[in-house]
Amino acid sequence: MTRFTRIACLTIALLPLPALAEVQLTLGACVNVQAVQGSEQTASSGQRLTLADGTQQLVVECTTEVGREEIRETSDAFVIRFSAEDAELKLSAPAINTRNEMESFNQQGNWQLIDGRGRAVAATADVLEKDGFQLVRDYPQELGAYNRSGAVAAVAVQAQNAGAELQMNPEGLLLDPQANVDQEMVSRMLRYWYLKADEQTREEWDSWVDSSNR
Repeated sequence: MTRFTRIACLTIALLPLPALAEVQLTLGACVNVQAVQGSEQTASSGQRLTLADGTQQLVVECTTEVGREEIRETSDAFVIRFSAEDAELKLSAPAINTRNEMESFNQQGNWQLIDGRGRAVAATADVLEKDGFQLVRDYPQELGAYNRSGAVAAVAVQAQNAGAELQMNPEGLLLDPQANVDQEMVSRMLRYWYLKADEQTREEWDSWVDSSNR
């Protein structure tokens, strides 16, 4: 090996290796993560999550003490979707000190996502509706049903059944034309959109259901 070759090899060896592109997400006060990208994964306030570049989808809640009695309450579960690459981000909720502020937060879902320079990062938040009282929730299963509903914070469902890819029908719902329709999924979708509808839309829906049953 010549002297030049030895010097070149040594120089290359001393060069810093490029860092792998990834997203570092720090959780602000009260923020708890229950699921990440459709898988059960928990993290608490102050912790940091390492995420791959691209579209992210998380199930998050805010747990804090409210009222004079300082009783711990947890917000509704929210689905949050955003896209990021090679970034350091922080996810926070507004200060919540009263039950009224908690109710307002559940209605508005005004989560805050900022980068390392304090700039707002675009994100979509939506309540992950639950069916009645549930002592234990299966967030990955609920998130799968949510994504199939085509809701505002849903991500594309990439799945196959007997070789047939899921397709989007004119109503914006993901269906597999060659598979039997999952009635549980249909039920969840109907409940989800009924709860999202305004009073007039609900009345029109109720009227249509009544007329269809005659």
